[in-house]
Amino acid sequence: MPHARLLGDRISERLRAAQGVLALGTRYGMARLEAACERALLHDSPHFRTVKTILSTGADLQPMVAPDTPAAYGNARFTRSAAELFDGDATLH
Repeated sequence: MPHARLLGDRISERLRAAQGVLALGTRYGMARLEAACERALLHDSPHFRTVKTILSTGADLQPMVAPDTPAAYGNARFTRSAAELFDGDATLH
């Protein structure tokens, strides 16, 4: 399980990032932090830097709008998600 091994190798780094996110609640308040985390998850970017940027720009105070991909793009022949493009099974040269 490569993913589990990667997670174990970076556990202290992830712990510091989680502690950093929680510390943002002291500065911005827990309600804003919760909204920023929800927005970061909506955009599939649950990282400290993303949450901090959302809070510092006040984006958490804006109405939530789900990211919308036009239906025509979903049927395009050559479109791939980021997960498909950077699959761990691919060999990089």
